Amino acid sequence: MELKDTIVYIISTYKYPGLYILFIVDTLGVFLPTKTILTFTGVLVQQGYLSFFPLFISAFLGSLTGYSVSYTIGLKLGKPFILKYGRRLHITAQRLERAERWFEKYGPAFIMAAYFIPGVRHVTPYLSGISGMAFSRTLFFASLGAAVWIATFVSLGRFFGENLPLIVSLADNYRYQALSLAALAILLFAAIKIYYGKKK
Repeated sequence: MELKDTIVYIISTYKYPGLYILFIVDTLGVFLPTKTILTFTGVLVQQGYLSFFPLFISAFLGSLTGYSVSYTIGLKLGKPFILKYGRRLHITAQRLERAERWFEKYGPAFIMAAYFIPGVRHVTPYLSGISGMAFSRTLFFASLGAAVWIATFVSLGRFFGENLPLIVSLADNYRYQALSLAALAILLFAAIKIYYGKKK
């Protein structure tokens, strides 16, 4: 059975608990096509097979549960452990170093924007723990990022369900433009923070 067939089976059979498990697994670093999953579940909401609120809560709590576990691993075991075993979860030294540079510069804004950056979202929870950022603080910004990310892609499926293949295609074709917009948002956030810091 292919991965996409397995995912469809899990969602159709177990519904919300299945979604909760899928998002834990994905956030831990096992790459799943989560934007497609969210958009697909949005279509199911439109067709009446799922309800938006339980769907949102399942994905949201699954994402934050995975984030909390990854954060704890990063905090307790540190960067050497991630570098040694991260390849099994597709977390390479290059990805970790790139994310680390962004994290040092932009911190909270990066945690939120990382949900929309392929390959970086999975590294960020570990990096939050490695950096020693307070758990309450990192979870707050992760909650904001996860909420916007989930609502965005579920809404795409919910309101544009008939054009799902086109939406997925556009998302793949314009991923670099999306990355540029995310980077611009982070820079804008940092500029505002610096401006008000100097003003104070």
